[in-house]
Amino acid sequence: MLEHDSENGVLQDRFSWPRWAGATGRLRRSELVAIIIGAGVLVMHSGFADVSAARVKEMTWVLLGAMSWLSLSRCVRLFLEFRQTNFMTAVGSVNPVFPAVWIIGLLWLWCDADKSSGSHSGAWTEIVLGIVVVFSILSGCRSLAAKTRNSAVLLVGSFLVVISLGTLLLKLPVCRAAPAGTVNESADWNVALFTATSASCVTGLIVVPTGSYWSPTGHAVIFGLFQVGGLGILTFGAFVAVLSGRRAMQYREARTLRDMLDAETVQGSRRLLLTILLFTVGVEAAGAVSLQGLWSDMPLRERIWPATFHSVSAFCNAGFSLRDEGFQGMGTQWQVWGPLTALIFLGGLGFAVVHDIWRFAAIGLHRRVTASLFHAESQRPRLSVHTRLVLYSAVLFLMIGTIGWFVFESLEAPADASGIGRFADAWFQSMTFRTAGFNTVDHQAMHPATKLMAIFLMFVGAAPGSTGGGVKTVVFAVTMLNILAVLRGRSRVEIFGRCIPTTQVARSLSMIAVGIFIVMATTGLLVVFERQPDRFLDHLYEATSAFGTVGVSAGITPDLSLPSRLLICVVMFLGRVGPITLLLAMTVPGETGRFNYPEERVSLG
Repeated sequence: MLEHDSENGVLQDRFSWPRWAGATGRLRRSELVAIIIGAGVLVMHSGFADVSAARVKEMTWVLLGAMSWLSLSRCVRLFLEFRQTNFMTAVGSVNPVFPAVWIIGLLWLWCDADKSSGSHSGAWTEIVLGIVVVFSILSGCRSLAAKTRNSAVLLVGSFLVVISLGTLLLKLPVCRAAPAGTVNESADWNVALFTATSASCVTGLIVVPTGSYWSPTGHAVIFGLFQVGGLGILTFGAFVAVLSGRRAMQYREARTLRDMLDAETVQGSRRLLLTILLFTVGVEAAGAVSLQGLWSDMPLRERIWPATFHSVSAFCNAGFSLRDEGFQGMGTQWQVWGPLTALIFLGGLGFAVVHDIWRFAAIGLHRRVTASLFHAESQRPRLSVHTRLVLYSAVLFLMIGTIGWFVFESLEAPADASGIGRFADAWFQSMTFRTAGFNTVDHQAMHPATKLMAIFLMFVGAAPGSTGGGVKTVVFAVTMLNILAVLRGRSRVEIFGRCIPTTQVARSLSMIAVGIFIVMATTGLLVVFERQPDRFLDHLYEATSAFGTVGVSAGITPDLSLPSRLLICVVMFLGRVGPITLLLAMTVPGETGRFNYPEERVSLG
């Protein structure tokens, strides 16, 4: 639509972008206010305030008003965006999917005479608005990723946000299980904080039984926490953007993803993101199908949730189980020693390794086809040094753990104990010590030598860029290679015909030193707080399990005092984000020195 401009004597578009850009910005801000108000009402309605019991109708009207304004505002913005661009671009920018779904759902409820009550409309509004809140948080994280210049700050901040939201959600009375005929009560703050931290940091340490203490809603919250925590909130937000058909990532966002995923290039981060998406969905779905046999006494429809919960928990190396006793006594079942251990192993490899193996296989297949059809030499496939170090170290540590556990636990095993059963337990424990957290035996009753070996495996942890923790297998491998280079009189660390950069060798040594300091300091504080010096080994076991985000325990976690629980929360957070990452986040960039001091040798012993 055109109108006459009296000053310039020309016709101008009434809906031109410069004229309506301010209105679009104000609409965006009003939507944010509506989402914040709706989120607050949702929290109150779930039981945080006593007003929720007496003001249900008023809260429902507030939720309906917030969602109505959100829908109206996005319709107006869609119209304004469409005036400037094509329809698909406008839809991608405004994202009117949720308002449309909400309106369709309301129309369906109102047309159905049996479901036309206000309670159903309010419940439907709560569900849709809750999803909108989650997507808004993920979108905000993507916006920060596109603006931040320090990926370490974003990584630390994202985990703090996830832990905070998880604590608030688990504090809701609806998340705690209540015996029949009783009223739901909120969990204690320290229980909610500890569980949210453990789930977000994919650790698996618990102070209350997951299956019986938390309700199905609480299980869903824990499930969401370790799924987001295992992949990372920025990666998960990028998933949502890809699945919802949003526009391509901005350069800074892709660059931040590159730093967090340890990709070589910005373009490589996009390809790696696609690999993570396909690999995660495929492996978790296959794991859920294969684990359903563990609940053979339940109807098929009821097996889906526990199988999915444990599949994602295993792949994310979270260690949470809906069974209060874990998998004790089930080590010989094929679902436990087979698919469950495979999920743990694949989750601990690292997405960069999976992407490299996929590229290696694709190039190898293309080379074979090309050579057979055209008799021409094509690109020779090659696995990176990183991938080979991860694979070799994973197999080596798996063998060490299996043989060590079998030998040490055989020293005091009953004469009639099954050798096959002990080997199955040894195989599973060796795998779960690598940051998984499940158990088929009572860790409190293990031999002290077995606990020391487990402490070593937990400290090393999984591969870089994986869902596991620890100082990482590659870091330990580079440190051992550095020792070997010193013994051979070499000044460079060499492996597979390549030299490891000196900066990475120094960083590996730093990570080992910082990890040892954190574990030793945590152990000492636990001994002081708990006043049980006779259980020093169990406290060391607990501290290493928290730092490595493993989740196994010698039976002392539920009895920890409040200071010890808070300490373990801090250590789990440090183990998940990494002490070096935290130091980088706190580092203030300084000017590069214009000169270097002269070198002088010191005595090293």
